[in-house]
Amino acid sequence: MRVLAVLAALASVTVQTSIALDHVVLAVNDLDATAARYRALGFTLKPGRPHDNGIRNWHAKFKDGTELELLTAPDAKDALTTGYRKHLAAGDGPAFMALMAKPTAPAESDAPPYIFFGGRNASPTDLPEHFAHANTAYSLIAVWLAGSDFTRERALLTRFGATVGLPQQLLDMDVEVMRLAEGGSVYLLPARARVHPDRPIVGVTFRVRDLAEARKALASARVTLAASDANHVLLAPAQTGGLWMEFRKLY
Repeated sequence: MRVLAVLAALASVTVQTSIALDHVVLAVNDLDATAARYRALGFTLKPGRPHDNGIRNWHAKFKDGTELELLTAPDAKDALTTGYRKHLAAGDGPAFMALMAKPTAPAESDAPPYIFFGGRNASPTDLPEHFAHANTAYSLIAVWLAGSDFTRERALLTRFGATVGLPQQLLDMDVEVMRLAEGGSVYLLPARARVHPDRPIVGVTFRVRDLAEARKALASARVTLAASDANHVLLAPAQTGGLWMEFRKLY
């Protein structure tokens, strides 16, 4: 009887799900041109697997499991590609933010449609050279969102352990910082920061090992920096396929 009681108690324990940043999906019309652009910016890209629905993609992967995914959908063949075609008709730009959930992804009906959960996108074909980027980026550490009402986003993130961090300034705006329990942050910006009026994802921050090398890679790409100081450099959406991109050195 005692054994049965212990088993019943264990069965009643709820395993707490916690989350981390995983990746952002950047949907673009010309995948080959965008991939060439990202290589010029100092990223090493790994080709994605073939998809039955025609989706093509490249991955800028980091050893900690985070990444930026470049993706295109040439034709509307199912619900997912139809959504991407609608997105792309309005121009290139970020479409989804993926969160890694531990121990398992929740069946989360309250998530905004641009947020989804999963596990790490690790692959047995990942090699050390896939993580070696000339700009020395080695982790996706923040995703920027912009909007007028983040009630759903705050509730979702705090439910899985996110806490409020110290506020920051980005683009001369006050930014609320949500720190995720398993790693990474989500920055909440005012609606006026939106690159496209219907798209809440507006930017990403990568941690780099060497900011001087990052600057060198960007100089080779002949890009104009939107901002630069001792701790970071910033690229405008016109340079990146539709999102703000920050390279930051943390000391």
